[in-house]
Amino acid sequence: MRGPRIAIAYSVKDQAAIGAIKEFLGLVKADKIECASAVECWVTHEGVRIAGFSEDSVRLEFLDETPDPEAEAVIVVSRHRASSGRKELTVHHVGNPTLRTLGGEPEKLGTSFPRLASSLLVEYKREAEAIGILGEYEVSLEATHHGPTSVRKPVVFIEIGSTPSEWSDKRAHRVLAQTLLLHVERGSTNVECLEATAFGGSHYPYKFTSLVLRREYCIGHILSKHVFNEGVSEKVIIEAIEKTYPRSTARAIVEKKSLKSAHRKLLSQILEAKGIELVYV
Repeated sequence: MRGPRIAIAYSVKDQAAIGAIKEFLGLVKADKIECASAVECWVTHEGVRIAGFSEDSVRLEFLDETPDPEAEAVIVVSRHRASSGRKELTVHHVGNPTLRTLGGEPEKLGTSFPRLASSLLVEYKREAEAIGILGEYEVSLEATHHGPTSVRKPVVFIEIGSTPSEWSDKRAHRVLAQTLLLHVERGSTNVECLEATAFGGSHYPYKFTSLVLRREYCIGHILSKHVFNEGVSEKVIIEAIEKTYPRSTARAIVEKKSLKSAHRKLLSQILEAKGIELVYV
């Protein structure tokens, strides 16, 4: 059974994305076409559109309309940048949980797609292991932290990080391309898992990543402990639960030790009032 119709987008300014997309196009049969606002665009024989745009990936606010208005979700291929310089293969959803912004609007989340993001993460790790870079690269979820924020359909970022050395690594390009290929050829979002929203943990949330890799949960938005320390509104906490495809999540996973007592109390008050099951890890 195939999954939902998916489009793929990237920025033509992005070295990691260009390398991964070039590798991907070498694995599929695709024809060049015109797509609105795109610098370059292809469609595979399975009907998946792949488009490069001049805007940075965090500013692709028009993905409802292009490259495929009929797509149910969009995967954005991107570089990942971190001052630590750690080698990362990451997956995450979009949104600015606080007043701090990187593309998009403050205190606004996009729509998450737990099954798609979790499936991408599992396959990303599998392909990294098959090609032989697992261990050199860490595979991880990231907390929700940047735009675009106004796209109505779900957007999931899949990234290579964290320095130009990794962005140009052809092995990482191959791993990402193979991960995309699996989703284009047969889709893999029809997995059995408990869907959840996650709260607490670090920006690279080890516990939540482990739960997904063990296929115990499919996780949507992740609001890290840093978000709570900065100050997160009730509105954003509720958005994290409700802005999920195809429906609101019914449970929240909370990394208990990472959150202050006041933050845990705030969460429980808000979520229990909404009838959300809380699972502490």
